[in-house]
Amino acid sequence: TVAVIGSGVAGLAVARDLALLGHRVTVFEKHATPGGMLNQGIPAFRLPRAVIEREIRQVTASGVEIRCGVEVGGDLPVSRLTGEFDAVVMAAGTLRPNVLDLPGKHLKGIEHGLSFLLQVNEFGRREIGRRAIVIGGGYTAMDCARTALRLGAQVGVVYRRSRQDMVVLPGELEALLEEGGHLETNCSPVEFLGDRGAVIGARFIRTRQGEPGRDGRRMPVDVPGSELDIGAESVILATGQF
Repeated sequence: TVAVIGSGVAGLAVARDLALLGHRVTVFEKHATPGGMLNQGIPAFRLPRAVIEREIRQVTASGVEIRCGVEVGGDLPVSRLTGEFDAVVMAAGTLRPNVLDLPGKHLKGIEHGLSFLLQVNEFGRREIGRRAIVIGGGYTAMDCARTALRLGAQVGVVYRRSRQDMVVLPGELEALLEEGGHLETNCSPVEFLGDRGAVIGARFIRTRQGEPGRDGRRMPVDVPGSELDIGAESVILATGQF
């Protein structure tokens, strides 16, 4: 018998494989529906929910049991799982947000991209404000920006490197621009601006390409005296997680 913590891609894949090998597998999921980032992170306009449901039905058809609404470590201690199952697989994801340690980081209206997408995709959130800044240049940034556009905001994506350094699928950036989004490259955030405890924008500094870093990409270097302020009622941090 095997318990799997988390019903995202990793949890579902390992559960199905173990079931096909003859093990009795139970998946524990804290949210109301299985799927992890498939449901909570990727917007429905990119990944239709009927496709996710079909995939999960294939997993449960192999004999896997999925229990939703159970938070391991909260409702259910890990010690109980290790006592009741022969093995426990931890597939809870990399959900600790990388929050930029900048002045004003605690202002209301600043949030991490995964939290924003979860609120919209799982809980039907529709409020965001008239103007939104998305900081980042990857998949999460594109998902957040295109989602914010659909909520009626004016959206600008700000990335500290060049457009060529953005790690996104072919055509994704073009889709953002065609939908009315704006892109500002070679800009790095230095401070969040606020008024009465709420964010009203962010201050950035222009960057240039410096020496290559550990990953081979050239590191952005600040250009002194090139600061610029961008106003917004919402700042979304698509800056990764651990």
